[in-house]
Amino acid sequence: MEKKIFKAAAANMDCVLGDVAANLKKMEKMCIEASKEGASAIVFPELAVTGYSPVLIAEKFYEISEPVPGPSTDFLCEVAKATGLYIITGFSEKSSVPGRLYNTQVSISPEGKIVGVYRKIHVWGLEKLYWKESTDCKFTTFEMPMCKAGTMICYDTCFPETAKTLALMGANVIFDSAAWRIQEADLWELFTRCRAVENHVFMICANRCGVEGDSTLNGESRIIGPRGNVLAAAGREEEIIYADIDIDACIKDNAMMLSYMKDRRPEAYSLVTDCTNF
Repeated sequence: MEKKIFKAAAANMDCVLGDVAANLKKMEKMCIEASKEGASAIVFPELAVTGYSPVLIAEKFYEISEPVPGPSTDFLCEVAKATGLYIITGFSEKSSVPGRLYNTQVSISPEGKIVGVYRKIHVWGLEKLYWKESTDCKFTTFEMPMCKAGTMICYDTCFPETAKTLALMGANVIFDSAAWRIQEADLWELFTRCRAVENHVFMICANRCGVEGDSTLNGESRIIGPRGNVLAAAGREEEIIYADIDIDACIKDNAMMLSYMKDRRPEAYSLVTDCTNF
């Protein structure tokens, strides 16, 4: 019986705000490198294609946002086919509704097919001036040969319900695209490790590094095992990190230890979803 194990990569990447061509070229280079290292999947940061801060380039940001599918996803589909990788990345999606943008994460298969489109559900602070919250409020999973994968974006990580929902949908692995600032570096470590251990999943987390306007992005991309153990971690410079994702060992371990999923008492948690008076 074939072992369910694969190598995952997370790109600790800096981006050029507004320069889609430069960002795509860098992403292609990173995909080629990851493929040579034997990776099966690579995740890029939040809004890796466009850069993060629309306030710095005003109307141009709407112009460089694209529909799905569009030129950038078409390019990345070709990169996925050429490298044999699953590619998961964030970018700014232009809706069919005029003036509406979504903070979106696209998942592409090694066959060059779009297998997942997730629109950020928890839109943070000033982001709400530019991106709309997902109107369908649907979390996204897709099938890989070795497992089912889920996706989330940055601020989603702060909400336990996000990863819990993905785990209940059957995800063994969660790809997290982020643009986390250096001021909250301690929370980045805390939240990513908590989401892994409380759901017994692997977290493959890619965070932006570098400086954009007055924001310094934290970097410190990480790959975390289902016990909250850090399998690989980046610093604050651009690099790619790798780790082997052993799904069989995760399933076996889950059967041996107390199951946080099995021992849940959903009937006791109705206030979590029913209370909206904040």
